[in-house]
Amino acid sequence: MSTPDDDTPGRDEQFPRKCRLKRRRLIRALFDRGRTDTGTVAAGCVRLVFRVTTPQEVGADVPVQAGFAPGTCPTAVARNRVRRLLRESYRRHQHTLTDLFAGRPGAVLTVMALFRGNPEAPEAVHQDLPRALEQAARVLEEEEAGDAPGAP
Repeated sequence: MSTPDDDTPGRDEQFPRKCRLKRRRLIRALFDRGRTDTGTVAAGCVRLVFRVTTPQEVGADVPVQAGFAPGTCPTAVARNRVRRLLRESYRRHQHTLTDLFAGRPGAVLTVMALFRGNPEAPEAVHQDLPRALEQAARVLEEEEAGDAPGAP
């Protein structure tokens, strides 16, 4: 398991704009209750909603696009802090999902990270988001193994 102090040399920790989930139709597809191709995992105060789609639908040639929703916060300052913590933690641990999808050229993962904790104490994001990313990676690996030809 990676920790926030894990400084693996050569690991790209950038989070460029093209990797940000911003298109309304892609976000709406994540929360459409009628869809069966979305998945969700939760760890502590963070819930991840994800869906595998095509590069043509996303419009960018990136392995993962991520968005962040801080939930209901009493002030804009608290909301922006939660969103900033979500982005920072994802940026440091994004390799969990990007490494999984870097070798799959016809697939793009869209992910939405939802904060469902106390906005006055959002520091738990640094432990919970990496755990949620690892859970999502396990679920996606199991789905990929189940979709492989010759799998039971």
